[in-house]
Amino acid sequence: MTLIEIVDKLLEIAQKMPNIGYVGEGDIYELNNIPNIEYSVFFITQDTHRVYENKVEYTLNLFFVDRIIEGTPNRIFVQTNGISTITNIVNKLVAEEDVDVLYPLNFTPFNQRFADDCSGVWARITFVVDNSLGICVYQ
Repeated sequence: MTLIEIVDKLLEIAQKMPNIGYVGEGDIYELNNIPNIEYSVFFITQDTHRVYENKVEYTLNLFFVDRIIEGTPNRIFVQTNGISTITNIVNKLVAEEDVDVLYPLNFTPFNQRFADDCSGVWARITFVVDNSLGICVYQ
């Protein structure tokens, strides 16, 4: 799989989840410019990618963001839901496609003001696929 295929498949899987209202890729701070966003959000940003002789490693940051309900201590609930949701999305990708993941999955909780007061988690995940090009030179 290529980078775009992995990103598109992750977004497709997330879009079908009942608790995800918005999916996106790019700059996470674009969420500030979406005034009536439907939560929960699944968002992807890119990290470093590595090409080896027989494999390629694509590292992506996967975010789960949800609104904090004023007067309700739901921050830890949102973060717990985020860990489960991201794990389920990654597991579905690995089950359906020829993709492996480097474990462990490490989740970082956060609180952030986007268009709303939000909480969530993000995970830096490395997806491993076969390198179909190898190290051959094409002329």
